[in-house]
Amino acid sequence: MSWPGSLLVLLAVSPIVMFVAHAIAYRALSRAGARPSAHSSALIALAGAFVAVCAVAWRLGIFDPTLGVTTALCTVAYLTAVYGALAILYIDVVNIAETSLHMHLLLELAWSDGMPVADLLERYSADRMIAARLERLTSIGQIRITDGRCHIASRSSLYLVSGLDAWRVVLGLPTRPPEAVDEPSAARRTSR
Repeated sequence: MSWPGSLLVLLAVSPIVMFVAHAIAYRALSRAGARPSAHSSALIALAGAFVAVCAVAWRLGIFDPTLGVTTALCTVAYLTAVYGALAILYIDVVNIAETSLHMHLLLELAWSDGMPVADLLERYSADRMIAARLERLTSIGQIRITDGRCHIASRSSLYLVSGLDAWRVVLGLPTRPPEAVDEPSAARRTSR
C-alpha cells in the first residue's frame, strides 16, 4: 500500500485507538487512586493515542524523508490536523455521554426499566447537578474548594472563554446570560 493509503487507513482506525486508550487510561488512573473523570482520562488517553499513532506512522514510513522535507512536514501537519479534529469529535462524544441530562435520563430509565418521577426529580435536582459539576471541575484542576469556598485553581479555561467571548462579540451573540445583563453584579451579590 502506498504511503497516502497507509496514512488514510491509520487515521480511519485512530478513533478505535482513542477509545481503547481511553478505556485503559480510565481504569489505570482509577486503580492508581487518581479518581479520574471521563474528561480528564480522555485527555490523557488522546495524548497517549497520538503518540502511538505517530509511532505507527513513522514505522509505516509515512514520514519518509526521501520524499522531500516539504512532503514530510505537510504529512505531519495533515496527520496532526486530522487527528486533532477526530480528538475534538471524541471529546464531544464523551461530553454528550457525560454531561447531557437528556442522555442521563434516558440511560437511567433504560437501565432500571422505569423509575418513579420523584426519584428522578431528587436525583437530578439543581443541588446534585452543581455538586457534580464542582466535583468534575475539581478533578480536572480548574477549581479548588477550601473552607467551603470555591476558588479558581487554573486560569487555562478562562483564557479559552475569553477567546470564545471575542468570537461571540464578532458574531453579535450575547456574552452573558440575560439576567447578568439586566442586573448589576453588586446587586446580585447582596441579594444572596
